Amino acid sequence: MKEFIAISDLSKKIINIANMASTLPVNVLIIGEVGVGKKLLSTNILPNSIVFDGKFLEQSILSKTVNLSQYPDMIVTNIQNVINKKEFMENLNGVKVVATSNFMIDEIEDLFAIKIDIPPLCQRDEDLEQLKKIHYEKAKDVFDVKIDLDELDIDLSQNGISLKKSIFKSVFIKSLTDDDIKKSMEYFLHKKILEKKDYKELLQYFEIPLLDAAKKEFNSQLKMATNLNINRMTLRKKIEQYNLDY
Repeated sequence: MKEFIAISDLSKKIINIANMASTLPVNVLIIGEVGVGKKLLSTNILPNSIVFDGKFLEQSILSKTVNLSQYPDMIVTNIQNVINKKEFMENLNGVKVVATSNFMIDEIEDLFAIKIDIPPLCQRDEDLEQLKKIHYEKAKDVFDVKIDLDELDIDLSQNGISLKKSIFKSVFIKSLTDDDIKKSMEYFLHKKILEKKDYKELLQYFEIPLLDAAKKEFNSQLKMATNLNINRMTLRKKIEQYNLDY
């Protein structure tokens, strides 16, 4: 079972609260952005409990397709998506509930004795570094390539979810050979041709990455034009054509 990463001081405090909550017969609400580890923390509190999506469980209660008496405790994810939250929690009276939500829910806040707010990864530096190393090592094993951790393009827009995707994507891209790129482009362009894209429309898929790469390497339009061996006016027209912010 995956465990909630707790290396930073903030996360250690959260784990301590979670450990205490696991021993008490009270409801727990875990709040935080997408991908911060809410579900992982909930399984730390109730490691052997069933997990229900909030909206699915609400529909199951209404349709009487779930027997709540067989569950002394349960994890309810995405409780913010439940429509009638008060009635929902009343139906779970007598069940220890560990629920997750993207934000605080005022109408049922008082039904949770313990509330745990998990900060985003950008506020948990030590946790972030550990997660980067974990995903990086796994990605290297999958794609069998040697790449420095500093070379990776990291995306934290969805915390752990986007972090993992961005690391695997970055390692994958850097592992591609020339033949892999050609095959990928052939597959991609074939789809665009089926969409009735013509030659002029397809040029953007070659020219924009080329211009982006040149901008990254040479920084100025003069150096870009010189090194790409094209007229500076032509370069400016291309930048304007594609509405690039250089």
